[in-house]
Amino acid sequence: MDETSDVPHAHRAIEHLQDRPLAFFNALLTEHFVLESARGITVSESSSRASVYLTTLSSSLVAYGFLAQTPVATAFLAVVLPVVVILGVFTYERLVDTSLEDVTALASIQRIRRYYSGLLPGAGEFFPAPADSGAPNEMLDIGRRASWRGVFFTISSAIGAVNSMVAGAGVALLLDLVVPAGSAIALGVAAAVLIGVVHGIYQQRRYRQMVEVLRAR
Repeated sequence: MDETSDVPHAHRAIEHLQDRPLAFFNALLTEHFVLESARGITVSESSSRASVYLTTLSSSLVAYGFLAQTPVATAFLAVVLPVVVILGVFTYERLVDTSLEDVTALASIQRIRRYYSGLLPGAGEFFPAPADSGAPNEMLDIGRRASWRGVFFTISSAIGAVNSMVAGAGVALLLDLVVPAGSAIALGVAAAVLIGVVHGIYQQRRYRQMVEVLRAR
């Protein structure tokens, strides 16, 4: 005889719960814990990915330092710089994603906290929410308003800025073969600034899309 024949289906079991409010509250606690764990994972992954990129970049520069006075120095840069820039682009993209995942999880936690704050009269004192809807942090109001300038102070922007400089240096080295050194440097700086601006615009657009998704819930 099948031992599972007397076990109710999950959907039917919900209908026969003796204490559905308690079951909901336990599920809510579990969801809160899962969201907090997800936030911790995003922070850990961001740190790891940024470290991998910066370690690769610094190792490449150290290796170039040893080869700078040799005939293979230019060839070494021609091989390494594109690899570092591509790694930087991939790292930047994932850092933007983890940042958005963290903010989304934080917004979900805030909804759960609002439920907690309504359990008893006066409970809201222990689950404060930002008084200003434009606060940059969903959990803690630090007296600043959300602004597009905040895009410059994320870890993804830091990696994007460094990678833009590396790409600009590569452009300058490449152009140095065909134009005067001064012009090559100027064009390299312009390329670095342009790439950095593109990084910032992309990140700001992604954040705007995330806000629209959260508001639509």
